[in-house]
Amino acid sequence: MNYAGRLSGDRAGAEDIVQDAWLLLDRKTDDGAIREPLGYLRRIIRNLVFAQARQAREIAVAAEDMPDIADDRPSAEAEVMARQTMDLVLDAIDAMPARQKAAIKMYHFENMKLRDIAAKLGLSVSYTQSLIAQGMEICNQQRRQGL
Repeated sequence: MNYAGRLSGDRAGAEDIVQDAWLLLDRKTDDGAIREPLGYLRRIIRNLVFAQARQAREIAVAAEDMPDIADDRPSAEAEVMARQTMDLVLDAIDAMPARQKAAIKMYHFENMKLRDIAAKLGLSVSYTQSLIAQGMEICNQQRRQGL
């Protein structure tokens, strides 16, 4: 254990390495051809430690070279559900009275300010805000019903 711990620098990992080495040694000693089992066990431990370190380096190098393959896009099912919900909302907007529909489209799709929308529609800012708020409530109800 001490030998494996010194080589690997990891006590918990050393226990695993010694166990693996012991199993390898046990398989090999069935034919009785090993003259120095302790030296052979040390050699197995050394080889396992080096193999483990090499594997860790290879994994680290591969991880650095590997592009990020995680996809942040939603699943196909989520995309379909989002499209269906958006269709419901757009249908609800299209069914609204002309001024309300225009106010919502200018505010949410064209990113216009309330005072600009009010001026364009010839309404007060507070009434324009009320039209948009009522229209958004209708859209939210449609969205909730579609879920």
